[in-house]
Amino acid sequence: MIETKKLERSFQNGDVVTRVLKGIDFIAKDGEFIAIMGRSGAGKSTFLYQISLLDEPTGGEIVLDGHDTHRMSEHERMKFRLNKFGYVFQDYALLPELTALENVALPLMMQDHTKASAYKQAAEALTKVGLGHRLHNLPSQLSGGEQQRVSISRAIAHKPKILFADEPTANLDNDSSSAVMDIFNDLHAKGQTIIMVTHEEQYAKLSDRIVRLDDGTIVSQTHRGHH
Repeated sequence: MIETKKLERSFQNGDVVTRVLKGIDFIAKDGEFIAIMGRSGAGKSTFLYQISLLDEPTGGEIVLDGHDTHRMSEHERMKFRLNKFGYVFQDYALLPELTALENVALPLMMQDHTKASAYKQAAEALTKVGLGHRLHNLPSQLSGGEQQRVSISRAIAHKPKILFADEPTANLDNDSSSAVMDIFNDLHAKGQTIIMVTHEEQYAKLSDRIVRLDDGTIVSQTHRGHH
């Protein structure tokens, strides 16, 4: 589903070049749940942003679902992100003036769903994460855990090939974090490919494989034995 070869990302500030990713070879198979770990500054989020097409690498190759991404135009990348990927960020990234239902329906309408079909699918996705009773609430009327579940609904409503999550439990208490991870487990059990950056060992252990980054390279990969 994802393959990177010698993936590099450097950032330039004046004359100073900082190499954040230093040649990463990585493969994720269809249906795998992968946790990416590493201390702060190891390059975890930068790596996630490359493979999810939110940023462009400085060197190397990324092949996603059989597509060579460095040949893609910006428009093609955008369509790929919209149609094939789902994103969950640590700060929820919801639009504050829209209800839960509208937040989830919006990307579906951008994918050419009719309003009726977008709202129906959005309501189904929210019900799936236990928020069927919160459809018409604004984000400010929801707890952090509920807001994160809205953002998960938005990420999965269009049945993406790959779900990307960057520290999805970082701002949540234990109960809310567990609820989020239960949803990820259910999705994974149904075949969803998930790539998650986390610093929580207990949540990483729910994945099929833990990939550890240090100083811009993969230093270890642990396969979990629970499958």
